[in-house]
Amino acid sequence: VNELAHRWYPSATVRTSVGWRDNILLSPFAPLERAFGRAELEAMLLRPLHGQWEFLSFLSGDVLRYFSPPRETGGEQQWVLHAEGRWQPVEPVRLALKGAGYFRDMVVDFSETEARREVAPTRVQGGYTTAAVRGRLPGGFTLEPSLQVRRNDYRDFPGDYVETRSGGRIEWERGLRLGVALAAYDTRRDYDTRPNYSASGRALPGTRLSFRLRDGEVRVRTGWMRPGGEWMLAASVGRLENRDGASGYFDYDQDRVRAELGWEGVLWRVSLDAAAKRMEYRIQTVGVGIAPPPRIADDTTGTLRVERLLNRQWTLFAENHWERSRSNEREFSYRLNTVLAGVQREF
Repeated sequence: VNELAHRWYPSATVRTSVGWRDNILLSPFAPLERAFGRAELEAMLLRPLHGQWEFLSFLSGDVLRYFSPPRETGGEQQWVLHAEGRWQPVEPVRLALKGAGYFRDMVVDFSETEARREVAPTRVQGGYTTAAVRGRLPGGFTLEPSLQVRRNDYRDFPGDYVETRSGGRIEWERGLRLGVALAAYDTRRDYDTRPNYSASGRALPGTRLSFRLRDGEVRVRTGWMRPGGEWMLAASVGRLENRDGASGYFDYDQDRVRAELGWEGVLWRVSLDAAAKRMEYRIQTVGVGIAPPPRIADDTTGTLRVERLLNRQWTLFAENHWERSRSNEREFSYRLNTVLAGVQREF
């Protein structure tokens, strides 16, 4: 047993697929459609707990390329390298130090925190460090406070920032049947070069923009076994408040809901993940006149995925992902659909 505890356990999953996307630049007026090929990699390295220490690392990569690319973008890619060390000095308490670096090259909609709509193919690189303590409490409760520092650098967009997030999560579980979690976080985001804005939407030279975000969420999940397979259902509701600490021009309140449904049988797996959020701005308005209405944005997303296991190593899969963004400002609205099918190999 001691010899097995000292071993490193590598694993990897590779996926390749082809698909079609109907609005690759997130346009509200002239959607541009393209077919694409996609390759994904997930690799993990694990050293199980021995004594008081455990180590986990994984690499995730996702590269998408259009067969007939427009001049604006040839495709997208995302890479994340994560490493985590865990220390368990006593049985109910575990300390973790996590670090990650990432690189993304993709079409990004910055409308959430911009004075006007900004959608562009953009490269971003960054990383974060998280310190967390996980403690098991009597009665099936688990408490996990954490502190995270993140750095984001955009190569083609003036949105670089440093973000510090503190807060925690408490969860109560009763096995597979029921789990309830409550999370609350307080975040401070400081931009490198972006200025504050006046309440009328005018940039204020010589100032530097900062956001404070307060975020809370409640999540409930349940699962059950049936002769035909295993079911999982989860639902969450959350609220986020963003304040710019100046005129309030970027202040908004966001309410969100999410539902997850999954079923796994001997050979088939099906999952559905759907989410919706509404953002209501406190000062920004839409249109002209004596009393124009405040800006509102409603976003919905959904992903339906079906998998068919061929054997222990090979799996076929198909996926449909859709997005809808609706606003009382026409140029902030768009629709997006992505369908794909492919094969997965586990090592």
